[in-house]
Amino acid sequence: MKIQYVVPFVPWQVRVRSYNLIPRLARNHEIHLVCVSGAAPTAEQTAWLDRYCDSATWIPHSRWRAAAQCALALPTRTPLRLAYCRSPQVRAMVKQVCGEVQPDLVYAERWRSLEFLPPDLDVPLVCDPTDSMTLYNQRLKVSGSPWEKLLAWEEHAKFSRCEGDLARRADMTVFCSRVDLDCVYAQAPDAHYEIVPNGVDCERFFFKEECETKPGTIVFTGSFKYRPNCHAVNYFLARIFPLILRAEPHATFAAVGNGATLALAHHRMSSGFSAVDFVPDLRSYLAEAAVAVAPITIGSGVSNKLAEGFAVGTPVVATPMACGDLPVKSGEHLLIADSDRDFADHVICLIRNEELRRKIALFARRFVEQNYDWGIVSKQMESLMCGVVGSRASGRMAQAYATA
Repeated sequence: MKIQYVVPFVPWQVRVRSYNLIPRLARNHEIHLVCVSGAAPTAEQTAWLDRYCDSATWIPHSRWRAAAQCALALPTRTPLRLAYCRSPQVRAMVKQVCGEVQPDLVYAERWRSLEFLPPDLDVPLVCDPTDSMTLYNQRLKVSGSPWEKLLAWEEHAKFSRCEGDLARRADMTVFCSRVDLDCVYAQAPDAHYEIVPNGVDCERFFFKEECETKPGTIVFTGSFKYRPNCHAVNYFLARIFPLILRAEPHATFAAVGNGATLALAHHRMSSGFSAVDFVPDLRSYLAEAAVAVAPITIGSGVSNKLAEGFAVGTPVVATPMACGDLPVKSGEHLLIADSDRDFADHVICLIRNEELRRKIALFARRFVEQNYDWGIVSKQMESLMCGVVGSRASGRMAQAYATA
């Protein structure tokens, strides 16, 4: 099967879904990638794309022009996320590549990738927004900063009117969780949906030996160009970490991820805290930690950091929102906290109790191995894609038979 893969960024480690799906789909199918971003791929990224893609086309997208399009879209019904990506030049290039490749399927990751597809596209289409933007902005209206709340009111109103129409455009729309799917289903119950969760590479994030753990260490991992991660660390440092330090004065907390140093610069003098920018191997930071935390208070979908902590064998303390609809049990796979005090107490308990850490770690590792390894998840996506292609072909045959 030939897959034309369209994404609004250059696939890389911080883009977990495409970075893990592309190499696995490439084992059995041709991948013809079209990626759009303001910055060109690095030499390392280009080598990765050449390794797994039969063809890879990068199209530049001016950030200044995109920002101007957002300003013009403010008084309209178009969400700013979609206005940002509009480009007749990119649409023309996507159409050209489609004509040259003749793909069996077009896969578009994120709603905004639909802005790059020509409206007359006559190829089976799978759109993978992963999360619901209606749900994301609904939560941001409540817990965001003042400017984020203002933007969220605007984006929520627009996405709540158009997200269903976006879903109808695709042969199949894919979400990573039931709660996100249900939010869009309420707008468009006649569209077709599936759930394909995010996963974890259990080989890359292999289970640690207890001797790797540094006592009293706490870690948060994630991209800090994603606002919910910034909120999570700000919340943890302001409300939870001080409670932990009172009981465990030598505890340390590290926030590790793309953009951490800049996003968290105002915390640089905080006692026991450090920020670490993008690292090629998150596993070592997770393995050194006694506890991984996911104090997510806004956002949608399911936090990838849970699965990574589970795989490495570092017990996780999380808010209910971080878990989404992941079928996990507090006390078995992780510890879930509903309040600042409970969150701090759970972290303190795990720091002090090696036996409990090991017990939770073993259950969590088995959980992701059996259900959420990217090898399993990629097969779900592959099966879905083949089903969409088969259904479109069957429909055309039935139509031809009926009109004969």
